[in-house]
Amino acid sequence: MAECYNLPQDCNNLAIQQLPGLILPPGSLKSSSKTHQFLPLKQIINKDDNQDSPAPRKPLMLTIPLAAKYCGSYRGWLILEDRNEEAFTNKINKDMLVLDPVSGEKFELPDVSTLPPYGTVGVPSWYPRSCSIEKVVLSCCPNPSEANSCLVLAIYNYGQIAYCKLGNREWRSIGFEHSSIDHEGYLDAVYCRDRFYVLHVTKKLFVCNFDGSDLCINELKNSVPSTRNSSFKTFEHLYLVEAQGELLIVVRRKDDGDQPALTSQFLLYKLDSDSYYRDKHEKVNDYDWDKHQVRSLGDYALFLGPTQMQPFTLPESEASSLKGNCIYYTDQSVNAKGCKNKQIRYDAGVYNLETACFEQFPSTSSTQKMHMIWITPHGIVL
Repeated sequence: MAECYNLPQDCNNLAIQQLPGLILPPGSLKSSSKTHQFLPLKQIINKDDNQDSPAPRKPLMLTIPLAAKYCGSYRGWLILEDRNEEAFTNKINKDMLVLDPVSGEKFELPDVSTLPPYGTVGVPSWYPRSCSIEKVVLSCCPNPSEANSCLVLAIYNYGQIAYCKLGNREWRSIGFEHSSIDHEGYLDAVYCRDRFYVLHVTKKLFVCNFDGSDLCINELKNSVPSTRNSSFKTFEHLYLVEAQGELLIVVRRKDDGDQPALTSQFLLYKLDSDSYYRDKHEKVNDYDWDKHQVRSLGDYALFLGPTQMQPFTLPESEASSLKGNCIYYTDQSVNAKGCKNKQIRYDAGVYNLETACFEQFPSTSSTQKMHMIWITPHGIVL
C-alpha cells in the first residue's frame, strides 16, 4: 500500500487579505506605462460584486520597466531582462536585474554577454546566436549588506546553465563532475536544502553544490516519476518546488482533446533523500515514487504560474481568501505580456487536492488582461 505524505506546517508584512495576487499589465490602467496594478487573490476569486461591501482600499501599484521580460521570481522579487535600444545605433541592450516592484529597490546582474557561449558546450563560438534567458533562480532574498550570500542560477540557450553571486560582473560556467553529464537540455531549477536542484529534459535530476569557490553539478540516482498513461494523449509539465524545506516534483497534465488544452490533473511527489549520487557507470535507481506521492499539503496552498516564475507555498493563515491543501494555478504558456484575445479560454483556477476538483477563476475584464504571474509583495502594510 502506498504511503501517503502530509507535508509539515515567514513571510511578509503585507496586510492580511492582500496577499498573494496577480500582476495587471499597464494597458489596463490610466497611468504611466511603467505602472502595474497588483490584484489581490481575494478580488480574483470573488465572483459577485457585493454592493454592501466596504469600499476597496487604494490598489497597490507596482513599477516595472515597460520592455522587461520576466525571467524569474522569488518571494516578492522579480528577475527581469530589461531591453533598451541605443539611440542612433539601434543596438538592443539587455540589462538583467533583480527588482522589488513595491519599493523600487534593485540589484544588477551580470551582463547577458558574459554568459558562457555556445563554444564551451560543443557548438562553435562563431555560430550566430541570440542569447535567450529562459529562467533565473535565486538562493535567497537579496540583502544589500550581504549581497554575496545570494547565489543566482540561470538557464539559457537551449537549457545551458551558468551561475553568479549577486554583485559579480560576469556569469560563470558550472563545473561538471564527469564528462557524461549533459551540458544543455535543462528545464527547471530550484534552491532547496542549501543547494540547487536541476531538472533535465530526459527527466534526470541533478544537484549543484557550492564548495565555496565553484558550483559543481552531479547526477542523482533517482530520475523523476514517469506518470504518462499510454491510453490517453496528454501533455505533461514538470515543476521543481521547495515546500517547507522539502523538494517536491509537481506533474501538471493536460488532455489533448481540449482546444486549448486545459489542466486535467496534478500529481505531487516528494524526493525523500538525495544522499547518494550516480557514478557514471551506474544505472539510475528505480525510486518508488508511488510510495512518495504527496496527497496533502495540509494548511498550505501551492502557487504555480508561468514556467520561468518560481512556484511557492503559503499557509492559509496568511490571507483569509486562501484555502489550504489547494493549488492555485495559471497557464504556464501564457505570454508574460498577456493576451488580448477574448476568445482564449484561460487555464487558471484552483485545484483541491482532497476532492480532486477544479474551480476555474471567473473571467472578467481584469483577468483577461492579467500577466498570470503570481507575486507576494512584501514590506508594505496596507
